[in-house]
Amino acid sequence: MRRRALLQGVLAVGAAAAGGTVTGRPAAAATNYLIVTVEQSANQIQRFSNGTTNWNGTPDWYWSAPAADNSSPWYRLSDVKRRLTAHWGAVLVCTSSGTSDLGGRAAMIRESDKEIVWSTIVPGNPHSIERIDGYGAIVTASSRARVFGTTKNDWQNGGGINVFVPATPGGTPSTSFADSISVGFPGAHGVWWDDVHELLVATGKNELRAYRLVTNAGGVITGLSLETSLALIGVGHDVLPDYFSDKIFYTVGGDSSNPGRGIWETTLVRDASAGTWSFAAPTRIHDWLFTKSYSRLPDGTGFWQDAPNANEWWSDTIGFSGRADSVRTGARFYKARFWSHTLS
Repeated sequence: MRRRALLQGVLAVGAAAAGGTVTGRPAAAATNYLIVTVEQSANQIQRFSNGTTNWNGTPDWYWSAPAADNSSPWYRLSDVKRRLTAHWGAVLVCTSSGTSDLGGRAAMIRESDKEIVWSTIVPGNPHSIERIDGYGAIVTASSRARVFGTTKNDWQNGGGINVFVPATPGGTPSTSFADSISVGFPGAHGVWWDDVHELLVATGKNELRAYRLVTNAGGVITGLSLETSLALIGVGHDVLPDYFSDKIFYTVGGDSSNPGRGIWETTLVRDASAGTWSFAAPTRIHDWLFTKSYSRLPDGTGFWQDAPNANEWWSDTIGFSGRADSVRTGARFYKARFWSHTLS
């Protein structure tokens, strides 16, 4: 479900429950929502219900990457998001970090039969992925940049946003990195398509950014134009929408010496006279150190993946506000996402 439609539904439920005024949580607070994660121990995409705390046993939906060792670009799945497409139905878009010599992977996995319907190599340790609804483009955020003109794939500090564009809107994206649209963004870690405001939001070193799409007469994406940015201190690890409101959450890593660490929220504010968008002044809602993802479900429940220290980016636990955490023994979860389905 697109966030625009989801938010309209949340507001409508809240208004009905409050006699026409949108206040408090909507009536759907008892719903069991589906959570999708990347789990690096098994190198799988795994789905669970947030209604249970024991996540041991076989996940109710899962997909295993073709290879899990450190000689493959499929090494260490790093992000997943569920998206709807016209050609393939529901898909899971995912990235893997890979290796410095081989690069990482970006892929679309068809939900119904778990087939890889699209895949490409992405240089530079990709941390995040998104699909731009209506255009069919795949976007990745890589924390390091490729050094061209060398005899093998070498990497340097830097990184950026890469957009793999289909020849026609909604078609199959390109698989050539040379043909992708590349925008430098040092330390790029998170990317998310805001379909409400039609802006591409990304986070990386010292900044949260929003890009406007540049398209040609045929509706094909030809570039990105920086719409606005918000300064932060440190490296932004992830950016996600709040599925309960119009807020945007972003996480910033760092130990206790980094004043910019934690979970932050902001919104996009429009200047009607200028026709532009900007980020509202951010508010830190949690003073946490190594959180890799944070969002809220449509009933207002917060959920997150929080790493224990700077050397371990994974955990066996996904946290939820207002109840005990969900645990899978031996798991190495890295990020958690709202699947966009509800259980009956």
